[in-house]
Amino acid sequence: MSNEIKVIFIDFDWTLFDHKTRSYNLNGVEALKKVHDKNIKLILNSARSYYSLKMLDVFKLIPFDGMITSNGGECLYKDKTLYYKSIEKETVNNFISFLNNHNFSFILITKFNNFISIKNDDKEKIINDFYKVYYEPFPLDISFYKDEDVLAFQVFSYQKDDELLKKESDKYDLFFDRFTDNNVEITKYQFLKSEGIDEIFSYLNLKKEEAMAFGDDLNDIAMFKRVKYGICMGNGKDEAKKEAYYVSENIEDDGMAKALKKFNLID
Repeated sequence: MSNEIKVIFIDFDWTLFDHKTRSYNLNGVEALKKVHDKNIKLILNSARSYYSLKMLDVFKLIPFDGMITSNGGECLYKDKTLYYKSIEKETVNNFISFLNNHNFSFILITKFNNFISIKNDDKEKIINDFYKVYYEPFPLDISFYKDEDVLAFQVFSYQKDDELLKKESDKYDLFFDRFTDNNVEITKYQFLKSEGIDEIFSYLNLKKEEAMAFGDDLNDIAMFKRVKYGICMGNGKDEAKKEAYYVSENIEDDGMAKALKKFNLID
């Protein structure tokens, strides 16, 4: 087994980062470092943006060879961008005008930064509630945005706003996804973590039998299906566990480190 695995894809939230303690599972971090010392490639594969991950200092902790961010919206390997799925500039400008005209607060997700526009006190309360739950680094103010390519919009809104937002998204053939009660994400099309895995496989000339992935949530199922060894954390969703090759212990019980040891990737 230890000679078979050439690359490991690692989810972030509830796999590497424990929201109960708002900290990293340090035994997992150390285990990944040991794996990397054996010349196994490490690829971070997260729904979070590059900016969010950078501000949480994950790149300082672990020597990742590459990363798939925004749930598969962009894929980087070392200093090379393998792909980046941005929304057309004219569409971005038009959509910003629409959001401003309807008094929506929103975030622009770009390749390396997040920018926020806050409209009023009601929206600010929604935003504060959102960040309290998701422990997200706060974005830069929208005034710092200088026409960067936009990967996604995150719009602070309630379900009563869905019809209006969906209609405008459909107008520009954009993908609409409500992922919390007070936030929707709008992208070029539906992003999948597996798309980034395919790109890494192609770039490194690897196949699924040489790959392992760690995750816990529904969006990790696509990742599990693209590798031979999909490892679901014990704290993961039941649906994800059903699609995994192996279910390990919870994050707080060092599930990642124990799985790496079980598969003889570390001593």
